[in-house]
Amino acid sequence: SEGMVGIGTGHAAGGGMTGNTLTNRSSRFGSALTPNGAPSANDNRPLTKTVPLRRPHDGSSGYRTAYEADGDDLSVKSNPGLSPPRYVLPCFRFRNKKSAAMAILATAAVFVSVCSAFIAYRHLSSITLSPSAGHFLPPPRKWGAGRESRKLARKERRASSPVKIESKVKSVNYSVYEKDLLNFLFSLRAEGIKSSILPLNGYDPLGQDMGTYTALGCSVFNKLNNNQNSQTTSNTFHKNQIIAIWSSHLSSILEASRHADDNAFTHKNWTSALLKVLSPYTVLEHIPSDNSDRAMDTKDVDRIIGILVRRFLGLLENRGTMPPPLRIAVFGGPTVEGKGCRRARVGMPPGFIMANPAFCAFPYRLEHFLNAILLPKNVLQQLRRTLAGISHGNVTPNEEFRLVEVINLGEEGTDSDYSDAITRNRMYPPLSEAQMSSSNGYSGGPPDLVIDAYGIDDYGRETTELYSFYDALRHPSSDASKECLTEYRKPPPVIVRAVLEEDASSQWKDTSSIFTILLGDAVDDVEEGEMSLPDIQNPDSKETESGGAFGMAGQVASSWTIALNLAYAAISHCGSAGQISQQAVQKMRNTVHHDVSGRCDNGVDPPCLFSFLAGPKGTAPRPSAIASNLMPYIVENTGWQPESDMSTGFARKTGLVGTGVGATMTLLFRNVTRPARRFDVITLRSTSEAWKDGSVQFFLVTGGYFSHGNKAAEESAKVAKETSFEISAELIADRIGGEDRHISYHFGLDLVEGVDAGRLGTDVLLRMILTKGSRFKILGLMLCE
Repeated sequence: SEGMVGIGTGHAAGGGMTGNTLTNRSSRFGSALTPNGAPSANDNRPLTKTVPLRRPHDGSSGYRTAYEADGDDLSVKSNPGLSPPRYVLPCFRFRNKKSAAMAILATAAVFVSVCSAFIAYRHLSSITLSPSAGHFLPPPRKWGAGRESRKLARKERRASSPVKIESKVKSVNYSVYEKDLLNFLFSLRAEGIKSSILPLNGYDPLGQDMGTYTALGCSVFNKLNNNQNSQTTSNTFHKNQIIAIWSSHLSSILEASRHADDNAFTHKNWTSALLKVLSPYTVLEHIPSDNSDRAMDTKDVDRIIGILVRRFLGLLENRGTMPPPLRIAVFGGPTVEGKGCRRARVGMPPGFIMANPAFCAFPYRLEHFLNAILLPKNVLQQLRRTLAGISHGNVTPNEEFRLVEVINLGEEGTDSDYSDAITRNRMYPPLSEAQMSSSNGYSGGPPDLVIDAYGIDDYGRETTELYSFYDALRHPSSDASKECLTEYRKPPPVIVRAVLEEDASSQWKDTSSIFTILLGDAVDDVEEGEMSLPDIQNPDSKETESGGAFGMAGQVASSWTIALNLAYAAISHCGSAGQISQQAVQKMRNTVHHDVSGRCDNGVDPPCLFSFLAGPKGTAPRPSAIASNLMPYIVENTGWQPESDMSTGFARKTGLVGTGVGATMTLLFRNVTRPARRFDVITLRSTSEAWKDGSVQFFLVTGGYFSHGNKAAEESAKVAKETSFEISAELIADRIGGEDRHISYHFGLDLVEGVDAGRLGTDVLLRMILTKGSRFKILGLMLCE
């Protein structure tokens, strides 16, 4: 190749050109060094290094000099015969044309992105802000300003979000029961998806068969118990299984027994003492065998379990419409109403809602206990975290989610006939969609389970009569029911009796097939256990409240006993439950909503020509609601008007009041679309001087044509059927503590059905005349099929 060039250290002057040798001012290829690093004094020869030098290095060539190859960073001071190299920035030193082209493309892309961002910014900044439109982009001049307002807006949006954003997940110590329950729920969700039950159908008819949901829940339960439950139908095995579950989870049961208003759990020691003396053996001793006539009917248990499983699935699905909870209505006398509940060896801090008898009685405690034991707070919060925040309707992340709703319809002075009228005519609070998922109040509508607890106060009746009523509910003779398919009619409620002890006189063991819960032994156990506790003086220095069969301890024990009996019925049913039928699942998924006949009795609306039940737990809680029911039918009225008066008690504050002797109201029902077969009247009875002297005469005429002209009215008078009776407002009872007593009195009448009495298209006339006294209050009228 070409000649070689020598590079050396040069002379003391700093170096230069000597012949063909290019010398540097300093070089790492310097003269020989002494051991201490200094140059040798006798060595004046320059140390040279030969490197090939072909052409000038302009920075754009891929050619490397020896300096570059070795990493030499020395600057070249002179290079004779060559033009000085021009300096090129490192970012522009391209080794080939492809690298140069890629650099140009990257530069163009950056330029286009910047232009696009600028154009988008100018366009978005010109948008007119509208709070209703949901725009959050401020005008240009506020980009730098308003930072605090934007922070506040973000906080408000997060606060209103249904999902609570937790900055740190706190560890939770779950009990064994809560771990087992979480395992069951997530297994239930997995099996629901596997069997195509999830996602839930958007529409479930009122009479939806619950067997599919029950089979799903029972199969998961049996599988987690290694199918031991499904391998036997032994009554003893199921009792032992319930006892084992109860005994091994006493801490969870104690926590679930906390009163909803007792946040600090001030009654913990007292409740724990009661729980220790309650024996589940005693509670389950009187439960009938599975094949007994007194065992709960298979269809009834099937529906109760299915409703709960469907509610669970709605919670686990986290979308769509939430299925309704299990609704329970409790009827009874003063004990169910809560009278005597303040009799307890435990203090009651001021301000407790427990001071209100209704919130101390076992129906309220039963609702809270069932919800707390079926879905503890820790389990619900874990579900919401795992499933990304479950929120339906009014349910917020911190709000209680209810699987069970219980309404207390107990009232002193009423009896089983009263509960029959309410149940038969479906005179419950109107269904409120706004409360479907709320934890406040009963959401309304007919219940799925009715507990007849009049036997606690001996206000009940022969069980043979009660069974006849229940049988009539399950097999209605209504003409309107024939217009509906079964799946579009809500089934009648399951009837369960709750009594203190067996009624030997009625021989209910042999004659009744209604599931009966005996409370007496459990109440005796806890009340005897409570006697070992020290007596507590009432904090408000008032005398303990009288009335009721037992005190607060008995109320707590009643809620436990009812829950144990229902749990036994469910577990024993799962032992014989069948497998999930894919054919039933497919049929359920193919169900679509369609309009039904106007004559269809859907099992929800009252089967009545005319009806109202006044009061906070009735269909007409306010005077205006009573007036709106009456106005279409009034043809004569002197002295009657709806009123609200708290002097007769909260439950009886609203009613239709007649003032003055001779006060008359006439109601005419033209061209009836339902036959009139039953007439129920609920009135006020009182020891008060203002009410006790009142008396009203009722006249009911059916089968006439009073609105078809005088001639037709005269002709129909020959065949029309007239029924009359008189009801007094006097209550024969002693005053308590110098205070008057008030009760709701029920009178029911089966109408004699003649040729024209039940025929459609005829007229029905009802007249009410105040014959004695100055005032009379009607709490309910029901003219029904």
